[in-house]
Amino acid sequence: MDDLPSDVLLTIFERLPDSGDLANCRLTSHRLLSLSYRTSSISLKPHQKHHSIPFKTRVVNLVSLLAASLVSISVSAKGSGSLKGDEQVDDLTDIGFLSSWLPLVGKQLNTLCVVNASIECAVGFSCALALISDICQNLRSLVIRKAWLSFKGIKLMPKLTNLTLKFVRIDDENFTNFSKYFPSLKVLNLSHIVGLKEPKIHLMQLRICRFTGYPESIAIHAPNLEELELKCMQPCSVVLECASASNLSISVAKSSIIRMTEMPRKLRKLTIKSLDIPPLLQFFRGIKGLGTLELEAFPITSWFDAYSVFSVTNALDTFENLDELVIGPVAWYLWQRSFSSCLNVANPVSLKRLVVNIPPDHFNTSGLISNILKICTPSEVELRFFSDIGETEKNNVIKNFSNTFSGVRWIWSTSEKSSSEFFSRLWGGAGI
Repeated sequence: MDDLPSDVLLTIFERLPDSGDLANCRLTSHRLLSLSYRTSSISLKPHQKHHSIPFKTRVVNLVSLLAASLVSISVSAKGSGSLKGDEQVDDLTDIGFLSSWLPLVGKQLNTLCVVNASIECAVGFSCALALISDICQNLRSLVIRKAWLSFKGIKLMPKLTNLTLKFVRIDDENFTNFSKYFPSLKVLNLSHIVGLKEPKIHLMQLRICRFTGYPESIAIHAPNLEELELKCMQPCSVVLECASASNLSISVAKSSIIRMTEMPRKLRKLTIKSLDIPPLLQFFRGIKGLGTLELEAFPITSWFDAYSVFSVTNALDTFENLDELVIGPVAWYLWQRSFSSCLNVANPVSLKRLVVNIPPDHFNTSGLISNILKICTPSEVELRFFSDIGETEKNNVIKNFSNTFSGVRWIWSTSEKSSSEFFSRLWGGAGI
């Protein structure tokens, strides 16, 4: 390794998953020790085993040592191993901790990531955003996860283009000034946000927006938006202005709360997750050129009464030029109730691909599959199984379908989720 060119070694250093690996490299030779001072990116995580020096002290020491060259820092309270053996670390958004090292690198820092082990680590609302905005004026990307954050004292961050807040509680439910403080944002990820009552996201340069939360209402004004993923269980109002979107994912309980100032003209992929799928399909009826449609139903405790019965015919009658139809496991599970409505379609279409996420114990669905094949004639069908379904069982299902339906290419894949998770969500009523 000592014989490698310096630029290659620096690239290796910057891709190391843990600063402990960098420390080990520093001990192997004088050349590696010298090069380590030119490292521009580090990832700091606690060790699995007990360490004589506290993690926060080690962070301050290492940042101080490499401050001259650092432009990217990631500090995480969760180690790379199992949680059981990780050293315990309290709130990393604590102002005292951030103040001890951030001024050393703040002026040159481009990327900053701070991740707590859990949201319970937060002992109160932190003014970390105010400190970061004051010190890191050249910051391009900011990620904060599992924290309580206050927007009090925050300053304009004119160069920030990527902002991610995940599992974050906000202290000001009336905060709406994203455009005021982050005018240059191109990517905004607000995932599992608590505390925003009526967020209004007005960002002219925004390209990607992902929002998961429980607001009373939400408005997104982003005329240059290309990708939107919106997950809100029961808001009173959703107002969208995203005429340039090509990828749109909407997860809401009911369709009546959505308003769009203008339908996306270039929409190629539409994902709908709702109890109210038929009205949502009609809502987007005017869209031309849609290539991929993905449908799923919310699993909630009262879905027997609340669910709007629909079938594959609703989708095919609404979008005649689809290339790919993806059916979620809950939607497929519920389609068994409306089996007869799958028998006819006004204008049979030819799909390129049909993807079916098969619920557990629903492998013998050849009747429903047969009727769908008659009305959409896909050239390829992918059956997606849950992760705990055995390989032999998957192969037997595919073999059975291949023998029954000739002329179709049958393949299978594996979902990241298990069947136990499916039933837990289905009967437990997990919202978003």
